[in-house]
Amino acid sequence: MFHKVTYNPKFERICIYNSICNHKCKICSYKLMERKYKSIDVEKIKRIIEEMKKKSLIKRVHFLGGEPTANPFLEDLLKFCKELSLYTCLGHTNGSKVVDVDEVNISIKAYTEEKHIECTGISNKTILENFIRAYEAGIKIKANSVFIPDFIDHEEIGRIAKFIASIDNTIPYHIIGYIPVPSAPWRKPRFEEVEKAAKIAKNYLKHVTFSCPDENFAKDERYASFVII
Repeated sequence: MFHKVTYNPKFERICIYNSICNHKCKICSYKLMERKYKSIDVEKIKRIIEEMKKKSLIKRVHFLGGEPTANPFLEDLLKFCKELSLYTCLGHTNGSKVVDVDEVNISIKAYTEEKHIECTGISNKTILENFIRAYEAGIKIKANSVFIPDFIDHEEIGRIAKFIASIDNTIPYHIIGYIPVPSAPWRKPRFEEVEKAAKIAKNYLKHVTFSCPDENFAKDERYASFVII
């Protein structure tokens, strides 16, 4: 369910965090942290959004945490935000469902179905179809993948980039260096390996970025927000 709401005044943005997910990814870094979540009433979240909108404090509402589309209250909250003319964004999603938002950042774990099944336990056919559906629905799309040496490798990143480019080669694509999870067999990539993956993706796409998360990741101003509830 929804368990936290934060506010970033610089970007006039509220972020609403979900605690549930419908995938069991082997590479999920959230497994590194034991968490106990409280559940926040949706009507309370609506009241906060409405009050902040009236005071002209917010223009955007982002949904994060777990898999936002798995939350049964998401679509009701999205409809409420639309009624207030607020810009809505799924800060990340595994693409298992298309919902009515302005923007979405879809994580493509793998293009090769066998690799996707190995990583998440499920096929990626619906996910790739939903990527296309979201684009055709006019939703602003960004994409991302985690680069994992000897698994989601340079060849696989190339396949993912080629798939995205077959839809629109201007879709932004971000490649993230894998953060090792103790129960998974893969190692952390070197910076130059992730950089090479980005260069391969640039053969197909116009807007490619990459990162190797470290201790400075949380200092990015985009994440400089404070908890409301």
